[in-house]
Amino acid sequence: MAKFFRHKNGIGWLKITWLELAKYSGNMAPICDEFLKDLIGFSNVVLIPILNEAYCPECGKKVLERTKSYPEDKPIEERREKFWLNYFGIKEVK
Repeated sequence: MAKFFRHKNGIGWLKITWLELAKYSGNMAPICDEFLKDLIGFSNVVLIPILNEAYCPECGKKVLERTKSYPEDKPIEERREKFWLNYFGIKEVK
């Protein structure tokens, strides 16, 4: 089940399963957008809405650390986060 988090740098991200990613994308063999690693079997895929990319846990942690939030991107960031929250039926965000 998808869960939404906010990194200490303010970037929103979701923890999803590879099956949730595959169902959305229609790709039954999803890969990490950083190192093209196979994500099949992962229950902790990192989906970063502002980048519109999904990562294995190792790469996701590194990408989150180096990603910055820019004021001019805020409307896009909010729109993408809202899309994913609605898609996964997540009502409450902490």
